[in-house]
Amino acid sequence: MGFDEVHQMDITGDGVDETVGVRRNEDGSVEYHVDVDGDGTADLLAVDKDGDGVIDHVLVDHDGDGKYDTVAVDADGDGELDAVAEK
Repeated sequence: MGFDEVHQMDITGDGVDETVGVRRNEDGSVEYHVDVDGDGTADLLAVDKDGDGVIDHVLVDHDGDGKYDTVAVDADGDGELDAVAEK
């Protein structure tokens, strides 16, 4: 998958560690690919588009079909996700 780092951490707060692959892109953006259900496929993708440590948007695959169903975006750049769209 080409990750720069792979970590085990409890992202969901359920006491079970998820696998998080970190990819640092040439444009300065950072992607966090999170496998929530342990099937080897990311269920959540969080993107820091400018590498400032603040997540700019999150894509979520709720039904495990490999396609992202929901996107949450920090539309005004204040560090809080404030717009959500379901596909």
